[in-house]
Amino acid sequence: MFFNGLQPASLALAFAAGLAVGWFFFYGLWWTVRRLPEARHPALLTLGSLGLRMGASLAVLYLVMAGDWRRLAVALGGIVVMRLILVRRLRPARESA
Repeated sequence: MFFNGLQPASLALAFAAGLAVGWFFFYGLWWTVRRLPEARHPALLTLGSLGLRMGASLAVLYLVMAGDWRRLAVALGGIVVMRLILVRRLRPARESA
């Protein structure tokens, strides 16, 4: 079985960590894109944001994984779920015709 030998609490924590990483990454991306029009150095803002978001996200995922790829898979599932949530919540309001 796929999850043999893993504690349910371990998987729940990995999923929660994935949700947190997903929120940090995609909310940070949204924040960066909103700041680009008034940025003095948009390329620096973009690359700095990407470096920070990727570095922090990969570090947390490495710690969550703890040597077991199944925890990583569950955490990645949490990231995808958070992306879906944020896409729905942060989309611009529709203009009435």
